[in-house]
Amino acid sequence: MLCFWQTQRLEWKNNLIESINSNYNSVLDEFPSNDENSQYEFMNTSVKGQLLTGKKMFFYKFNLKGESGYEIVLPMQMISKKFIYVILGWIPFDSKDNFELDEVFKNSEIEIRGALIYSKDRKPLIPENDTIANTWYLLNTSEMDKYHKLNSSKYMIKLLDQSYSDNVLIEFEPSNITNNHLQYAVTWFLLSFVIMIMYIYYIRQKVQKNEV
Repeated sequence: MLCFWQTQRLEWKNNLIESINSNYNSVLDEFPSNDENSQYEFMNTSVKGQLLTGKKMFFYKFNLKGESGYEIVLPMQMISKKFIYVILGWIPFDSKDNFELDEVFKNSEIEIRGALIYSKDRKPLIPENDTIANTWYLLNTSEMDKYHKLNSSKYMIKLLDQSYSDNVLIEFEPSNITNNHLQYAVTWFLLSFVIMIMYIYYIRQKVQKNEV
């Protein structure tokens, strides 16, 4: 029944949120070299390197208030010479054409502290990136690598500290996941109960008519 399926989904989502929060409260001493899976996602770490400021990308994104705009992403070459993508923060739609990076991001070397984000898989309903308009829809490192001709880690790093920038909104809620399965389960339980009562009433009425 749907009510039992919803309770199973509730348990799964609670475990997911617990795992996310556990990772978010963990710190890695260095950027992970193993990117075969997302086991380190949301963990905190830091990297040093140079941002490739001429390769910034604008990803369609809602902020935590539900306002639509763009998330700024650009590649970084770490001191190790390996490449990663850095998620700087959010800007409104009307800021795209005149957007300027903060001077701190233009330094030849910068230390970035933030949370690890794993490359996202493409699904059928996600729009294709419009590279001509520089409007992106999916944080997929393979697609970004193909466009920029880079070979990066599947892990990205997202800034968490607003003190980095005056020009972008830096915000992050790792467990900002809709979890309505308890309400759904209760609804289906109540609906099943009402249907059962109606069915019993119908049977009793039919039996009484037959007795007459």
